[in-house]
Amino acid sequence: MAGAEKPNLMLISVGTILTSMILAGFLLGFFVDSLFQTTPIFLLSFGFLGILGGILKAYKLLTDPELN
Repeated sequence: MAGAEKPNLMLISVGTILTSMILAGFLLGFFVDSLFQTTPIFLLSFGFLGILGGILKAYKLLTDPELN
């Protein structure tokens, strides 16, 4: 029965990781923009990096052969 719960918990963790990396990217970009008083160039670039990193982390977690 414990094996049936593992995919459900893995999917919850994928959603959490993806959301937190995107949010962290945008928040870090906002902080750097306010620190240097620039236009939202850092917000957009760090947000894009957060999205990209989140997708790569989720892909790596979902395709790990040890978890299947």
